[in-house]
Formats: sequence, structure tokens, C-alpha cells
Amino acid sequence: MKKILIILIIIIIVGLGTFFALPYFQKTGELQGTVKIQTSPIETVVKINNKTYQNEQGFFNINLPPGTYKLLLSCPEHSFLEEEITIEAGEILDLGTYFLFPSNWDKEKIVASKTINYFYLTPDSNRIIYLDKGSDFNWYLFNRNTGEKELFWKTSSLPQKVIVSSKKVIVNLGKNNWQIAFLPKSLIQNSISLTNAFKDALASGGLKQGATSLEILQANFYSTNGGSLDNDLTIRTNDAIYLFNFLTGAIEKIYEDATSPFILDENYIYFLKDNGVLNKISLQTKEEQQVSLYSFGTNGLEQAKIKKKKNSDEFLIIEGSQKAFYLQSPESIPLLIGENVLDGMFSLDEKEILLNLKDKIEIYDTEKDVKFSQKLFTDVPAIWFLDDNHLLFLKDNALNIFFVKKNKIWPMANQVKNNNFFYDPTINYVFYLSDDGIMRISI
Repeated sequence: MKKILIILIIIIIVGLGTFFALPYFQKTGELQGTVKIQTSPIETVVKINNKTYQNEQGFFNINLPPGTYKLLLSCPEHSFLEEEITIEAGEILDLGTYFLFPSNWDKEKIVASKTINYFYLTPDSNRIIYLDKGSDFNWYLFNRNTGEKELFWKTSSLPQKVIVSSKKVIVNLGKNNWQIAFLPKSLIQNSISLTNAFKDALASGGLKQGATSLEILQANFYSTNGGSLDNDLTIRTNDAIYLFNFLTGAIEKIYEDATSPFILDENYIYFLKDNGVLNKISLQTKEEQQVSLYSFGTNGLEQAKIKKKKNSDEFLIIEGSQKAFYLQSPESIPLLIGENVLDGMFSLDEKEILLNLKDKIEIYDTEKDVKFSQKLFTDVPAIWFLDDNHLLFLKDNALNIFFVKKNKIWPMANQVKNNNFFYDPTINYVFYLSDDGIMRISI
């Protein structure tokens, strides 16, 4: 009898324990959710409902019972972020990367001069071309690794267009005055008139006939077969597109008729024909292919803009009428994603499209087919910065970061001269021109 009583007592205790403990285990065990956060800088402290979490690598996997929480991220001498998050049972809530920016950015003066008008980066960002105003505009090549500079060219006027390769620079000085200068100067002492070389090549190649246009509207470097000499160019005129080697004089017409400005991608050139169809031409085989069955608007063909994803034939097309379309495949009907669009670009992960309008930005999500719109006053089109949640924009000579998700703005630099700045996402450097010279900010 005594044994039976003991067994009954044990059963009752276990039952009561299970009854009262089960909700706790359900709340803290399998019914929990997980919040994933990555922070920059890694010293960032995460607080959720005043409970503090730290991680030396800046990666957080925090288990929480279902509910709504207040999230606060902070770091000494940096901005802070707070928001409300809701997590459900069994959910993995991946918040991605949160960036906290310095209250005072560390700025390094790369080139000291009060008379620089503009600067440009070579493709690897290791060298800087800058124009210093004296009696003429002096063109210098500055090597960031060695700190050495070289005067390699002089012009009497500022350029209208500059295209930089690793060894040469194409410059349009206006009124069809295109020049090619060499980097460094020791390679070839004097610049070459691209305009004259192009006219001579048309004549010697039997391509100059009657009303053939001699005005260069667009020029770019094209390295054949992966070469690095940059002697081959693609040139667009009012009535044709040519391949041209300015050193040998070899020239070939690869398309005849008016087109929009072209873009180069790998071994292909893309453009809108005068009937509005998007075409591409292989610069190796010269084969022409139609990329869209749809005809885009041809009103203002010269002002049309084409942007392409890096690894697929998906495009952002901005017509001369400033209507923006997203083209997913040749067979698809392009999606109208914006009007009154001045410029646009794919995000760094190519899942979103940034559209710049006069006084606002719009972001189109290509995967979810949704659009976000926000007032943002800028002096030049905003660009993607760090990831698909941040933009870099200039207003009243001040460079700022815009956090899209929270509609929050952080200042980065003041007194940016001549709207002249560059962001290199491969090394996360921002270069800008100030009254004192060329500055660099490391992210």
C-alpha cells in the first residue's frame, strides 16, 4: 500500500511539473523564432527589449519567443539605429546587415591642391587623373601606391567627356574635337587627334561617301580577345557604328543607321535601332541579334539610356521620353516601371532598380514586382552604396548616405566641389573633390 501511495505521489508530481513546465518549454524551445543580424562595425552592441547582446565577429543569431520587440543598435562615436521587430514561432527573421556610420568620418587627403577642377579614376582605382588649372588645364597622373605624379597633357579648355582605360584616355573637347592621350606620358609623348584619324580611316577605307557623317557622337575602348592594349575603339556617328583601330587605321562598319547611345558588355554592343528595337552585335563575329520583340519609343533616341545586368540579358531601358521599362527577355513585354525618369541603375545584387526622378527616387524590386517611392532632393542622380538598402547622394555640395529601409540620412562630407565624387564598391572607398584637393573616405 505504501509503495502504491509513493508511486501515486510521484505520478502527481510529474504530472504537475509537466503541466506547469510545458508552456515554458514551448515558449523557450521549439516555438521560438530566431533573429539574424550582421553588424558593421563588428563592435556594435545589440539590445532587444533592453537585453544586451555582443559578438566579436558582428554576427548574431538570437532566439526569442514569438512577439514584438524593440531593437536598438549602438556603437561609440557612431550613429545608432532603432526599430520595432515582430517574430513568429519557428520563424528565422534575417534582418541582413546593419551599418552604423561614424559621427566624424576619417578623411585622407590624397592630392593637395586648391586649383583642381575635376578628377577621374583609372579602372583599378590605383591611379587618379586630375586637371589642375594654370594658364592651361594641366592633366596629371597620380599613382596612389607610390605618391608620384606626372604631368602628361595640357588642354586650353575643360573636357565635355572623358573615358579612361588603364593606358589611355579618350577626351571630347567639344565641336567634334576628340583626342586620345597616353598614360603615362613616357609611352607616347603627344596626344592623337581621334577626329582626324577617324576621318582619314573612313577615306582610306572607302567608307566616306557623300553624306557620311564625320561627327563622332560616342567613342569607347574595346579590347579584342581579352587584350589589354586598348587600341580598338567602338565609334558611333549619326548614321553608323564602327570598329576602329586608331594606331593601324583599320576600320569596319558594323552597323549602318541611326541608333541610341550604345553600351558595351563583354564582346557585345547593345543599342536601340531607329525603329525602337533593342539589338546586339557580337564584336567578334559581327553577327546581329534582336534582343526585344517590343519596339521602344524613338522620340529622342539620342537621349535614351540602356542599362544591363552583368550576367544576363535583362535590361533597364529609359526612353528619350523618360519612360523607364524593365525587359526580362526578348519574348516578354517590357514592364513600365517609371515615368519622368532622369536616370537609373541596377543595385549591386541586381535585384532592385534605382530610378532617379527630379525630386524623388523610386526603387523597383524585380523579384517581388513592387515599387518604393521616396522624396529625395539631389543635385546629381543618387547611386547605390554598400548594398541594396543604402544610397549615396549629393545635395548643396554635401555628400550623404540615405538608408532606404528607415528613411534616414547621415552626412558623410561637406564642400564637395563641382559635384565630383566616385564610389568604388570593390574596395569601399569614396573619393571626392574638395577646395583643398582630392579626398578619400574608407568605409
